[in-house]
This record gives sequence, structure tokens and C-alpha cells, in this order.
Amino acid sequence: MLAFLRKNQIPVSACFCLLLSLYILTVSARGQLTNEPVGVVLMWLLRPLQIAAQATSGWLIGIQENYLTMSGFKLENERLRKRIQTLEVERQKLLEAEATHRKLQQLLDFRAQLPTKALTASIIADSASSWFQGCVLDKGSADGVHKDMAVVTPLGVVGKVVSTSTRSAKVILLTDANSGIDVLIQRTRSRGIVSGSLENGLVLKYMKRSEDIQVGDRLITSGLDGVFPKGLMVGTVTKVNKQNLGLFQFVEVLPAVQPSRVEAVLVVASGAENGPAQN
Repeated sequence: MLAFLRKNQIPVSACFCLLLSLYILTVSARGQLTNEPVGVVLMWLLRPLQIAAQATSGWLIGIQENYLTMSGFKLENERLRKRIQTLEVERQKLLEAEATHRKLQQLLDFRAQLPTKALTASIIADSASSWFQGCVLDKGSADGVHKDMAVVTPLGVVGKVVSTSTRSAKVILLTDANSGIDVLIQRTRSRGIVSGSLENGLVLKYMKRSEDIQVGDRLITSGLDGVFPKGLMVGTVTKVNKQNLGLFQFVEVLPAVQPSRVEAVLVVASGAENGPAQN
């Protein structure tokens, strides 16, 4: 018998499972599975499998729900990231607009204090030459700009116009070695000439060794050169050297305005051309 069962193990097992299945189906159809001994044993044997299957199903559902949740979070984070980028761009635009408005308002307030007519202009280019320190304005002869008009800001002198076209003007900066501005030492009222130096700073020329000049003295335009209105800030004395030889002192000056940081300026007519301010 045992030899027969070993030899026909698979067919016997298949028949047993088939008969058992038919039995279970028949008993289940009559609603008596829980009352049958075999049904009780089967339910006891299958319970761990049912529990494991239910746990596995819950685990898989949880993974699916977590995946959907994470996908939703990812999409929401991407949307919020793009929104933040958009808001940052808008913020930068608002900050730039506010800064531009503040600078223009300062120019307008300063223009109202000038004794001569003036118009606002923007710097659109720097000089491309290493031998000439200058810039180009977006206003020209058609706007009322002409040669030898002063270019200033509320902080002080920038330079003067040296040539114009219809819609632009070329400016020589006060830091150029060929520039020259008649100035007063505000404390002592002594006069001198400020011009640029090769080191991109300023020097005060023609100050006799006997003149009282001190570090920290403020230099303002004298108004006697016919270009710059009187009283505009030019720079501050940073070094005084009374040389052993020669008639004059060597005086270094820090410009009141750093031209490289200027974006908008006022173009001012000379005192001989007073008139109403222009836009």
C-alpha cells in the first residue's frame, strides 16, 4: 500500500484535493461548513493564511496610498517651487522699481534746488577708451543738451558734456586727467582746480604751500568756471603733502560721486543760461 502511494503520490494527492474541494463546496452550499469536523479543521488551518493574506493586502494598499500621497506631495512641491520663483522675480522687479523711483525722486528734489535749468538723463554706456574716462547719456541736442553743460547728482559733480548728437551726449568724468573744475575749500574759501589723476582719483592743483588745507576739508564748486553752479560737492581732501621743493602742495581728493555707481544724472545749464527746469 505504501509503495503504491509513493509511486502514485501526485495522482493520489490530486484526487484527494479534488474530493476535498467537492466536499467543501457541497457542505458550504448547505451552510453547514462550521458544523462539520473537517470544516472546522480546514478553517483552523486556513486562518493563518487568511490573516497573512489580509495583512499583505493591507500592506500593499498602504504602499499604494503612500505612493499616491508622495506623488501628490511632489507635484505640490513643484508647483510651490515654481510659484516661489515667480514671486521672487516679481519681488526683484518691485525692489528695482522702488530703487529707481527713489533715485529719480532724489534727482527731482535736487533739481528743484538748482538755480539753473536742468533735465534728467540716464547713463547708457561707458567710454571704451582707456585714455578717456567718460560715459554716454541718453539725451542729446534734440533734448536741449549741448557742450559744456554740467552733469551732476544730488551727491555732487559727475563731469561735463564734451560733445552731443541728436539723441545722445558724451561726458568727460571729473576723474579724467584732462578734466578741471574750479573749486573752493569750504572751510577757508581758498580756490583751486580739481582734476583727475592717472590713479582714478582726484588731485587739487595750484594750492600754495602757505594755504591752510587739512584732511577732511570739503571741496565745492566755485561757480566761476561758467560750467558748474556754485556750491556743488566735488570731493573731500584725503592727503596733504607740503613738499620740500616747489610752490604748491600735493593734495589728494576723494570724489564725492563714484561715476561707476551712477545710473541717472541731471544735466545742468551754465549760470548764464538760467531758465525753467525741463523734464
